[in-house]
Amino acid sequence: MESTARFALIACGLAAIVTASGCASKYAKVEDSFAQPIDCTTARADIQDLLAEKVDKATEAAEGLKFALPTTIVVGAITGTGGAESDVGTGEYNRKIDERIANIKSTCNLQ
Repeated sequence: MESTARFALIACGLAAIVTASGCASKYAKVEDSFAQPIDCTTARADIQDLLAEKVDKATEAAEGLKFALPTTIVVGAITGTGGAESDVGTGEYNRKIDERIANIKSTCNLQ
C-alpha cells in the first residue's frame, strides 16, 4: 500500500511539472520573439498575434499566486522558464507586449 501511495505522489508531481513547464514555455516563446527583428511586411499580423497573447487579469493573478509556490520555483529553475512565469504574474509580460507593439508601430509608421 505504501509503495502505491508513493507512486501516486510521484505521478502527480511529474504531471504538475509537465503542466507548469508547458504554460511557462508558451510565455517564454513569446518573450523570445521580442528579440527578432521587426518585419514591416508582417507588422499588422504581428501586432494582432501579440494582442492575442496578452493575458487577462485573472490569469495574471493565478500565475502570480502559482509562482509563489516552492514547487513552481524549483520547476522554473529546472526548466529555465521561471522568469517568464514571474513576468506574467507581475504584469511585466503584458507591459513587454505593449512595448513591442509600440516599437513595431513606430518602426513601421503605423497608427
